[in-house]
Amino acid sequence: MKTYDIFLGWFDDSKNLTTTQKISEAITAYIKRFKKTPNVVVVNEADRASLANPELVEGVAVRSESYMVPNNFWVGREE
Repeated sequence: MKTYDIFLGWFDDSKNLTTTQKISEAITAYIKRFKKTPNVVVVNEADRASLANPELVEGVAVRSESYMVPNNFWVGREE
């Protein structure tokens, strides 16, 4: 059974940033706020498909879920 830490919800629909850049900003915000490094980001299936490396961004695992809305990113920790 997975245990979950706190997740940070991040929304960015900027046309000027790539999905990788948006996730990187969300990771930075998580670290700044919670003083720990996340190990997972949950994204929309289309957002994950647009990534150059759909497995990892900055060493953080990327997982897609059908219920996620595009341009929304949940950054957090799963044990």
